[in-house]
Amino acid sequence: MTIAEGVSVRVAYKAYSGGTMTSNAEADTATDPGAASAQILRRVASTLDLTKDTYESAEIRADRQVADFRHGVRRVAGSIQGELSPASYFPLIEASNRDTATSSVTLTEAGLTSCTATGSTFVFGGGDPVALGLRVGDVIRFTNLSEALNNSRNFTILSFGGTTNRTVTVTPAPTAMASDSAFSLSRPGATTKVPLTGHVRRLFAFEHYSEDLDIARLFTECRVHGYRMSLPATGMATIEIPVMGRNMQVLTGGSAPYFTSPTAAGTTGIAAAVNGIIRASGSAVGVVTGIDLNAEIAGSAPAVVGQNFVPDIILGRYRLSGQVTALFESSTLLEAFLNETEVDLLVRLDASSDANSEAISIHLPRVKFGAANIPAQGEGEQVVTLPFTALLYDGSTAGVEVTTCRIHDTAA
Repeated sequence: MTIAEGVSVRVAYKAYSGGTMTSNAEADTATDPGAASAQILRRVASTLDLTKDTYESAEIRADRQVADFRHGVRRVAGSIQGELSPASYFPLIEASNRDTATSSVTLTEAGLTSCTATGSTFVFGGGDPVALGLRVGDVIRFTNLSEALNNSRNFTILSFGGTTNRTVTVTPAPTAMASDSAFSLSRPGATTKVPLTGHVRRLFAFEHYSEDLDIARLFTECRVHGYRMSLPATGMATIEIPVMGRNMQVLTGGSAPYFTSPTAAGTTGIAAAVNGIIRASGSAVGVVTGIDLNAEIAGSAPAVVGQNFVPDIILGRYRLSGQVTALFESSTLLEAFLNETEVDLLVRLDASSDANSEAISIHLPRVKFGAANIPAQGEGEQVVTLPFTALLYDGSTAGVEVTTCRIHDTAA
């Protein structure tokens, strides 16, 4: 008989038509989510599996043996683990945020009148870039500017100032340019944040299809409940998406796979921190050796009497914590901890070294460090470790969203 190989497992997923579970009945896979229009998911591993509560008899018997053992309520648990690449995981991050993503923005001289580049800024002659949809942390690109070096290049917005937010500070600094009144500015892809209201509940089906055996495991009515990102100084950025679900079906023969002709996995490059930028409170940080982000949404799947599946998967509040490690070169980060100073973190991860590489930008507008650990050890460089908690931003700085975290994916 054929032994299944890991490289032959296709992981695909699709959202259900709605996000509500019926408490006493499972969704009918004959109609929802449907076999068409699924997406193959890039992955390093998927640990999704069906688990069951089990219990055994405690009866005291003359034969001194256990006489009964039962299966109880079933649940799906596990996670999707992969290397972080633009577009690949954005829908699952959006679902974790319980958000409805904001699509791309395109602006021209019709809304902004003119554009001048000087120092680290673009200065527009009219309009309000914030009112027109731009935000701190956005990755923007220009076309048709008179200065060719400013075209088809990623610029990350750091702040807005001047009259009606028309002075936009970016990184990298643009090439100086006189006023130009014929151009196009785009904020490609999509953005997602943790919203204040209008939180959306989503359901997904995930399928592991072992092509060499023609056997599929379909994990039904699943919710994602967070994401974990690891951004090393050298190496690929990684992501893990934890999942809770309701049930699993095993499909074979003509019934396998469930998803027919799913969309091929994306081909965007894998993000690496070495190709991006890291800024804290508006200043570039060149000594960071790693950042970890952990967005947790407490999930519960309670058991009830009379059915062997859970009535719903209940999601709690969004909590984002993490850790920054950096070479110890000054007291700046240490003092931020000592004085309980709030800082903002902006991280951009590029998928290549191209000037207009696809990228993922993560903006945490309000962060507090919970410690600053600097063990005196070894003969080489000394490292400070700063665990942090991200908080809901409650300020009014132009272009900064009132949220805990906002993510821009240029390829989404």
